[in-house]
Amino acid sequence: MPTPLSGPGVGLPLPQYLYPTALQNAPIDSPTNKIGLAPGDQLPIPAGTWYIGLGNYTTIEFLDPVTNTWIMSTAGSWTGGWTYIKSDGFTVRLANRTGCPVSASVTAYGTGWVQSSTTIAAVGSTSTWLPIVGGQLSASVTSTQVGGGYGIAPLVLIPAPPPAAANANGVGGIQATAWATITNGTVTTVSFSNPGAGYQSGFTLALLPNPSDPNLSTGITMATVILTTTGAGSITGALCTNPGAPITPGQMTLTLAGAGSSATIVPNVLQTMLTASIVGSLITAPLGTVAALLTTVGGSASVGTITNSPEFNNRAFRPRPTQASFAVTGIGTVAAQVGTIYDGGLFLTTPNPVLVGNLAMPSNAIATVTNAGTLVMTWGGAQDFVTMQPAP
Repeated sequence: MPTPLSGPGVGLPLPQYLYPTALQNAPIDSPTNKIGLAPGDQLPIPAGTWYIGLGNYTTIEFLDPVTNTWIMSTAGSWTGGWTYIKSDGFTVRLANRTGCPVSASVTAYGTGWVQSSTTIAAVGSTSTWLPIVGGQLSASVTSTQVGGGYGIAPLVLIPAPPPAAANANGVGGIQATAWATITNGTVTTVSFSNPGAGYQSGFTLALLPNPSDPNLSTGITMATVILTTTGAGSITGALCTNPGAPITPGQMTLTLAGAGSSATIVPNVLQTMLTASIVGSLITAPLGTVAALLTTVGGSASVGTITNSPEFNNRAFRPRPTQASFAVTGIGTVAAQVGTIYDGGLFLTTPNPVLVGNLAMPSNAIATVTNAGTLVMTWGGAQDFVTMQPAP
């Protein structure tokens, strides 16, 4: 098959005009392969093939055909390598979402909610949201449905709920995911890693043998699982249809309105550490004589009350710890100062700071913390840049 011409002296294409000025009313453009993105900025990846180098905080998003919302990977940004993207110019984009709400966790189901009259208002943010009422899935495996001969657990391939245009609720839903466990070749349970939302009815699902199952050649009797809908009248999900302008984390709330009661949701804001300072008196601690490391613990999505949801089980987002430092004077003494941030990390909720010293401490290092100053940090959105090199 034909391949692009290559060889010594034939390099990659030069930077391109991303939005050619030949288009009517297009802004003046310059050929470039490095683009700066402020918090809240997004850039559709033009049609074609590209090598994408993400900055520290920018993510790749695609337009999910199930929810019709833009979603990013749970691993966030900074992949540590180049990403090859083939774009149609519309459904894939680069986005610096730091400082912006990107998802919400249900913290109380509530009762009596009706899809057609339920709304979500964002206070302190220009973001827009769409609630989903009911339509979660639950699973049961009866004694006559356990199958037989499985060498490893079968696949549980759950179809997505109908999209908005074909869904009786008019808004679509969230796809469910689950896994099976087996004992002596038969299926014992099917458990959810995401119960989904917006399913209009239950159905029976066959559990397909894994392609690597060693018993494929000897014969497997497929198990089936009965999926039924639960959560009628309850808030089972919230979709962020537009993240809006960047905000200061902690300065927004989501308010439900409609026929129901007792339901609550909280936003998850993508954020990074912007500044870190020690103010007040000194910190004297077992920190050695090398710079003290400031890092973080936590920062995943808000847990919520859906116990088999990705948020509850810390599968919805993988935080990236902060890496910052403070100068140490003497043995274990950190004076009031502004820290140096090398990587602000990436979080959906504000993490807990951890101050760590050098393990190679002198034998006379202080063993207790005294005269503790105050550690002050700010969180929000950070500027970033990406590299978009046309690929052959």
